Amino acid sequence: MLRYIYDKAASAAVNMAIDELLFDLVQKEPVLRIYFWDKAYTTIGYFQKNECSAVRRLTGGLTVNHQNDLSYGFCAGAEEWPYAYDQRDTYKHIHTAIKKALQNINIKSSFAEIKQTVANAVFCVQTLYDEDLILDGKKIVGSCMRRRGKKILVQGSLHLNLETFSKEIFSDTFAINMAEILNTGVKKDKLTEDEIKKAYLISEEKYSNAQWNNKF
Repeated sequence: MLRYIYDKAASAAVNMAIDELLFDLVQKEPVLRIYFWDKAYTTIGYFQKNECSAVRRLTGGLTVNHQNDLSYGFCAGAEEWPYAYDQRDTYKHIHTAIKKALQNINIKSSFAEIKQTVANAVFCVQTLYDEDLILDGKKIVGSCMRRRGKKILVQGSLHLNLETFSKEIFSDTFAINMAEILNTGVKKDKLTEDEIKKAYLISEEKYSNAQWNNKF
């Protein structure tokens, strides 16, 4: 089963900590968490230099500004997710699930089908790959990945300011589409009290810590 968590808004440090915790804990049951931001934040890729008081992600990629975007964290093992060792295939399948979910709320996005990068790009929106989704010529979906052994964590954001009702419909459909790719069902769930407690501890010790955020 796909464990699907439709989470509430939180800080960047807490959101990153929850994703890392779920990544560490994932075994046979893949997890898809949809989440939001309680105010404006900036996150940077793991290897980026921090020049904007941002929170460093565990995943790679470039700088992303967050506030009204809908974000996701997907964790799975290679046995359940056969594309774990192919980053582009992973993005393509996940973004296809997102594209179909957007169609369900009457938003017709398309794949970029072109590679375009601004010289010395810092922000994610300055890069465009053929697995990214665009709407009216603008990038609206991009993702980044981290692999540890046989497990992956994929983080991404949908940069559209959706109404609350549309967010829920989109998210539920996204989860169903991901479950179809995994050839399994969906189990809608919540974080346990123990998971929340552990995530807040990780948030305080790591993602709120200058030593982590300024490590490069």
